[in-house]
Amino acid sequence: MTEDIEYRGHRILVSRVGKGWRALIFAPGSRTALLESPAMLEKSSKENVVAEAQRIIDAQFDVQH
Repeated sequence: MTEDIEYRGHRILVSRVGKGWRALIFAPGSRTALLESPAMLEKSSKENVVAEAQRIIDAQFDVQH
């Protein structure tokens, strides 16, 4: 089960991993996920890993602008 989320031009691909979640972050037009993509392998909520992915994207926008 995976879910695609669009955020600030980036694509976040969220998938279940064990008891937790992984969020692969793709920059606009990229086919390769960012190395900073978060994973929470212990029991956690999908919302937590998505929020972490959004924080990573926000931090990149702050550096670029």
